[in-house]
Amino acid sequence: MNNINEINKTRIKLYYNLSELIPITGLKTRTLKYRMLEIKEKYIDVPNLLRREGRSWKIHYTIINEFMPKYSPTTKTIYNENWTSTSTWNPKHNYTGDYHSHLVNEIKSLLPEDKLVYTIETDKRGVHHVHLMCTAKTLDLANAVETVLGRYLDLKRECMIQTTKIHNKYSLFEYLRKASLGGAIL
Repeated sequence: MNNINEINKTRIKLYYNLSELIPITGLKTRTLKYRMLEIKEKYIDVPNLLRREGRSWKIHYTIINEFMPKYSPTTKTIYNENWTSTSTWNPKHNYTGDYHSHLVNEIKSLLPEDKLVYTIETDKRGVHHVHLMCTAKTLDLANAVETVLGRYLDLKRECMIQTTKIHNKYSLFEYLRKASLGGAIL
């Protein structure tokens, strides 16, 4: 039974109630209730994303972004940080996790004013790759990633890179948090 409980801890939680959003969003209960007035109208015909069960709401994890602060929050959390861009790279050949960590540290040194969260995973081929999110603008992050990786790899033949704007911060952060080989917040 303990093994099943340990496995279940690694799964993403599908539904939250309003009180569980307080530590995620950094907002007070009253503010979340006011936000719910707007959001429930938007998702009135989508019960698999938002529904009322008894006296509480069941909020699907994919719409938690709707509850994030509109302005700079007084209570800062890792979730409501101003994450704006994400990048992933997957090399053709396998490199160690330490190698990828070193690359991320070099990227961070090019973006000293920005925060960065990353994780290192292994794909089906057994090759390590990196997912990260950053508070830097998408173009700034793309330039930093390509500059650092370009020092060590032939980017056209040895590595696939994708850098984009973040569309759902909460889901991306949860994905990074659940990754297998670890990572860090820089």
